[in-house]
Amino acid sequence: MLVIKLWNCLRGYVIIKIVGQYGERLINQAAFHGIYLWDIKRHEENILLAKVSVRGFFRLRSLARKTRCRIYVLQKRGLYFSLNRLKRRKVLSLGIIFFVAAIYMLSSIVWSVEVNTQNETLKNSVIRDLERWGLKPGIFKYKLDKKYFLDKILLNYKNVSWAEIEIRGSRVIVELVEREMPPEVEEDTPCNIVASKDGIVEEVLLLRGEAVVKPGDTVSKGDMLISGSVSLAGGDGEEEKLLVRAKGIVKARVWYKESVEVPLVESVKSYTGRVKKAYKFRVGNREIYLQLGDVNFSNYVEEDLKVRYIIPPAFGNVTFNPVLYREVKEEKRFLGVEGASQEASQRLAEKLKDFPGDVQIVQKKMEFTLNPEKQVVVGTLTVEVIEDIGIEKEIE
Repeated sequence: MLVIKLWNCLRGYVIIKIVGQYGERLINQAAFHGIYLWDIKRHEENILLAKVSVRGFFRLRSLARKTRCRIYVLQKRGLYFSLNRLKRRKVLSLGIIFFVAAIYMLSSIVWSVEVNTQNETLKNSVIRDLERWGLKPGIFKYKLDKKYFLDKILLNYKNVSWAEIEIRGSRVIVELVEREMPPEVEEDTPCNIVASKDGIVEEVLLLRGEAVVKPGDTVSKGDMLISGSVSLAGGDGEEEKLLVRAKGIVKARVWYKESVEVPLVESVKSYTGRVKKAYKFRVGNREIYLQLGDVNFSNYVEEDLKVRYIIPPAFGNVTFNPVLYREVKEEKRFLGVEGASQEASQRLAEKLKDFPGDVQIVQKKMEFTLNPEKQVVVGTLTVEVIEDIGIEKEIE
């Protein structure tokens, strides 16, 4: 009902007065012939008021003669009649078109770029870099590639752990969350180099301080590698201790282990091709769903398509977007031990790509075992790498 009324508002409708003793018969005949009337009210004994579409009004006239009723048009409403009135006032029409186009154009442009973070230094630096990369006031919003700028921020700012770009009207808001970095040691602050993880020392490159370990030593996380306490021989033959900021590179052999589980019988979902379509309208914070009939799929996936603005964003948040309900069917696929092992191998290979590029991979080994209780194949990846494990720790 609501959809029909909205549609008639766009196409235009008239408020009519039905005069005659057989007004009810005329309404019944209209319903029989598929002519939709709404908001029907009795004004007097032989007078009815109703609303009908423009097309329905012309079809209703022939039925009125058969039922000996007369029809009078009281008001004309809707977009159709408004546009007809504007045709006679061309200057006003052109002014309205120009005004709407100007507002739409202005609302499509980014007017300000804001960066939300508590670190003012980081905020100013990101704003400068975003402007250098092309995100600045004056660009069109539809040209804004969020992924490109997010990748740029995360790649160039190691102290940023999370970033998001949101468009609010004509503003672009960049939200940043700083990574909790270990406290930096000042240049003149004495410190030691300690192990950040367990491993076997392979190489020690001493730049400042005294080496505590040598190649072949086994170290645990937190063990001292290079001491910032340097021994000096005094003039009287006594040994003196000088505290410095230790510097150096300590490479160690480190092992990493990853594991995945793949079931012997896998559930695979595929589309059947059957689709149900609906529309989602948003007015401010309210959402209205319009769809014909129910979604009669037992299993389906809901997919939101591109959001479109009904009116320029400057006038309010009034949007709509189609929603697709795609039917899916679930099938059981028997992989077996061999198939599950191959799948586990592929997943472990993907995890191998996550290793940093500055580590040297010495050896990698994959093992596969069957867990009869869970009916899964467990794949284990053991990677042996050589990397710098030294981090600074202030001398207390």
